[in-house]
Amino acid sequence: MPSVTDGLTAAEVAEVPDVDPTAVVDPHWLELRGEIALPSVYLPPAMAGTRPPWMRAVSLVLVSIFGLATALGICLTYGPPGFQ
Repeated sequence: MPSVTDGLTAAEVAEVPDVDPTAVVDPHWLELRGEIALPSVYLPPAMAGTRPPWMRAVSLVLVSIFGLATALGICLTYGPPGFQ
């Protein structure tokens, strides 16, 4: 298991204050988040692994099309001008 100090210099570790041993954890700390939590379908956990090359290519093409359309000032929401 990696240590908390991995990647830190001795000077950086020295700047971190010590924990107060007499500190008391608030028993209501979970309530500070609020009553409503986002459902897991709103932000599902990340999936580890690689994507196939064709999926990366398709996503790159789509992002490029939308970026180019935005740079050219083309409105992709309502279609071509005068087509209403």
